[in-house]
Amino acid sequence: MTAIGQKPPVSSLSRVYKVFEGIITLDVLTCSVCGKLHSEDEIELTFRRPDAIALLSENDRGQYCRETEDLCAIWGVGENSHRYFVRSLLPIKVVSRHLLYNIGAWVEVSKSDFDKIYELWDSVSQSAEPPFKGVLANEIPSRNNSLGLAGYIQLTGPTTRPDFMISDTEAALFADQQFGISEHQAAEYTKSLAR
Repeated sequence: MTAIGQKPPVSSLSRVYKVFEGIITLDVLTCSVCGKLHSEDEIELTFRRPDAIALLSENDRGQYCRETEDLCAIWGVGENSHRYFVRSLLPIKVVSRHLLYNIGAWVEVSKSDFDKIYELWDSVSQSAEPPFKGVLANEIPSRNNSLGLAGYIQLTGPTTRPDFMISDTEAALFADQQFGISEHQAAEYTKSLAR
């Protein structure tokens, strides 16, 4: 449980170290979900819940939230105070890799867009739907003031999470998505898992 004002936990990975000729190096991480060992370049920054939900007490979460692994809502006092979230991926090109680095984050959307996304969730033709407006619902480590950045969420298929593209051209995450990042920056994102 996270107190108000603290950053929510991102993941619980334990590190496994390899000792080679007296030098200790980070070799692999043990995944808290599957228990398997993964090299750092296989692990991507992922948020389990939107910051607004992660900051709630366990009692408040049970009383005011409806949660699945992909969709969440916070019930407010009135109809207009409910909040709706969709788990998404922020795809980022890494200059030295063939595969994208994806930050697994949550996006807050309007009720009408949430309802439409829910309606299309299992549809094989969902990727033909135009993008929905949303705002980033997690503060990304090393990208200050990323919480609340505007963008567009695009449904990609019934077995994949939607993509979220930042639209604020002044934001560092916009530049990351448009121009790519270095291997070092990808490693920095991954290292923030253990913080």
